[in-house]
Amino acid sequence: MKKIMKSLTILFVIFLCVTSVSYAAQKEVLLKTNSTWDNVEYNKLKIKKPEVTVLKIIINVGEELPMHKHDLVNIAYVKKGTLTVITDDNKEITLHEGEVLPELIGKYHYGKNTGNDPVELIVFYLGQKGTPLSVNK
Repeated sequence: MKKIMKSLTILFVIFLCVTSVSYAAQKEVLLKTNSTWDNVEYNKLKIKKPEVTVLKIIINVGEELPMHKHDLVNIAYVKKGTLTVITDDNKEITLHEGEVLPELIGKYHYGKNTGNDPVELIVFYLGQKGTPLSVNK
């Protein structure tokens, strides 16, 4: 009986130590959306062979990307700098460091660095395997 009580006591102490551990990891939701930045809702995704691609893109001061479109879902995180995105019908949005952009799907647009430092983007793409990440106009 003493051995059982001793074993239960040890297990209880271990349980208290394990359950009282605090973790330093923190999380913050940067984006939760069901639409692109111009409020076009995502349709139900039916992707037969899904593929995820993550790119790091650097846009130098004053640089402007070519007019292009995406035929898949992509989300851009602005790690550094200031980025302005302009559509072919002149709608625009400006993003700063730490902001997230649910990019347009099937609409032509371009991005340009409108700040004083290089723009560093981390872009996440989700689409069917083999779909080009962007198509220039």
